[in-house]
Amino acid sequence: MSLKTFLTIGILAVSTLFTGCASVKKQATNLYPTPPDDKGLVYFYRESKFVGGAVSYNIRENDQIVGAIANGTYFFLFPTPGEHTYSAATEAASARTLTVEAGKTYYIECGVEMGLFAGRPSLKIVAEAEGKSVIPSLRYATK
Repeated sequence: MSLKTFLTIGILAVSTLFTGCASVKKQATNLYPTPPDDKGLVYFYRESKFVGGAVSYNIRENDQIVGAIANGTYFFLFPTPGEHTYSAATEAASARTLTVEAGKTYYIECGVEMGLFAGRPSLKIVAEAEGKSVIPSLRYATK
């Protein structure tokens, strides 16, 4: 095999590793709902960054996919009050647990850290001021 062919195959293999498994549809309009009286509101968002930009992943609660996150997107859920654990996984996993109260809003920053073979998801609960300051610059994503 020639060096050119070997390099081409190598580049294709590496680029395949860095593409995400989650499918994200993007809407042009940002939505800012008010949580219903009997539910909470949880935003998941990911700032647009070059590093890990091609990686997307699903957000799960238990074994159910509740949304997908990609570079520069956000989505939200209306969970019932109580404890909820949200997770994401590629070659590694990250999880965060929230105790949701009715009428309250929560923000989870989603990110990508570089791993050995693929980007690793990171989930971080952030203060409302931080989440609110970032969301206007993002696109709303649907499953």
